[in-house]
Amino acid sequence: MRNTVVVSVLVVMGLGVSACGEDPPTPPPPNFCPERPAAQEPVPGQAPLLVRARPLPQAWLARRNLATMTAFTRAQDPGEPGVESRAWWASPCLMGTPGLQVATPRVAVADDGRAVTVWTEKDGLDERLWFSEYVPQTGWTPAETVGLSREFPEDALRVRQPQVVADTQGRSLAVWLQSEGSGAAQLWYSRHAPGEGWSKPDRVLSRSLGDATYLEVSRDAAGTVTAVWTQFDGDTLSENVWVTRGSPETGFEDARRIDTPMPGFSLEPQVSVSGDGHAVVGWYRFDEMEGIGMAWFSRWTPAEGWSAAERTSPDGVDSFYAEPLAGPGGAVLALWSELGGVNVELWARPFVPGTGWGEAQRVEEALGSSGAAQASQEQGGRAMVVWPRARASFTRLSAQAYDFATYGFRERRDVDAQPLTLGHATDPQVVSLSRNQALVVWSHELEGGHRVATSRYTASQGWGRALLLDTAPSAQSGFPRLSVGPTGVGVATWLHGGEVPGLGVSVFQ
Repeated sequence: MRNTVVVSVLVVMGLGVSACGEDPPTPPPPNFCPERPAAQEPVPGQAPLLVRARPLPQAWLARRNLATMTAFTRAQDPGEPGVESRAWWASPCLMGTPGLQVATPRVAVADDGRAVTVWTEKDGLDERLWFSEYVPQTGWTPAETVGLSREFPEDALRVRQPQVVADTQGRSLAVWLQSEGSGAAQLWYSRHAPGEGWSKPDRVLSRSLGDATYLEVSRDAAGTVTAVWTQFDGDTLSENVWVTRGSPETGFEDARRIDTPMPGFSLEPQVSVSGDGHAVVGWYRFDEMEGIGMAWFSRWTPAEGWSAAERTSPDGVDSFYAEPLAGPGGAVLALWSELGGVNVELWARPFVPGTGWGEAQRVEEALGSSGAAQASQEQGGRAMVVWPRARASFTRLSAQAYDFATYGFRERRDVDAQPLTLGHATDPQVVSLSRNQALVVWSHELEGGHRVATSRYTASQGWGRALLLDTAPSAQSGFPRLSVGPTGVGVATWLHGGEVPGLGVSVFQ
């Protein structure tokens, strides 16, 4: 979640072969979009919700932020799931309460094509959890709040960073951070089943271990959920990485800390799960002793559980934006950004089961700034890595497929920004639809605003022409997110601010 207000959701159902996918969005059918709630004014005169600021050195943050400067026509591949012809993009529906601050939408798609999106809305006093369900051929249900459990109803409520994953039975699981008043943020969850709604929320952990500050969740094919978060330790003034695994049906394991015991601040942990259930978590930690950031990783295997934290970045070099990629059999690709002598550089290092960590290699060779890479979940032993490349006053996206069979990258294929020839491409999110297909979304800076764009990759043709997903000319969209269901259904979300802020949804059918 490297993120507030129309948020758009793209549901790509099969991502078909029709060239119509490059056409402008088409108005959705009647009753496809729900009516929005009545407009509200934020509650005046309330104290702001407590947001604890990390006491990180600003000089280091400034160095780290350098990294952020930074045709859908094909023949169907045999054996690929979910590759059916679709005809049109629907213009975005608008959801969310007008006048309130909408933030952090997430979407999960089940095997039957249903989707559930969750997001938060803040009214000046409370920050609540909302949802809408997408039903194929019908559209989106009216937005509703998720009923939350509260111990102190008179205190300000704060819900942050909701995550949602789907299982093979069409159910969804939402996990979020929740706090009341000045209390510590804790992990909560609730299950959603079609026709039944949400279950009574419950805590992921039986007892609070501290103030949770950042959350990421992933689910494997067997239904096991891996939750990773950072937690502030008031005694040592450190921020540390914790994990738990399990499910509502089987229960969650006792949480354990997986980062290094050295004093410092672990930031933005990311989790990746392979098709066969292996997991890896990556994060970057500002070390108070060294005075720089470093990239760390921890691997989970069924036989050995979590490994000790392993640093992949070199001594004496600022490193940040750690991105893990889990492969079959416990293989791993660790990605991170480094502050080089001239540029921000992208580096990678493989872990080979039975052998250990290989040599680090610089992925980006050209001059310029590169960083903040994002990797798709592997499909058939192959994944796609995408990152921004700042060159000649513009930022474009580069991409390389990574093959776990050879532990090597394939040829670099830059994302085709045509017809978006100007501006900067940032915040890419990519999914693998199959071994030979990928889809990426990103925020593209154009004159007058930021728009969300997408492009599709096939191994035989490379990246197709870019397509804008938001339709408002004055859009201020950014921070897109993208996921894919088990049958090739893809989901993207992003935040949009413009003349009519709120939550927007767009469906490709």
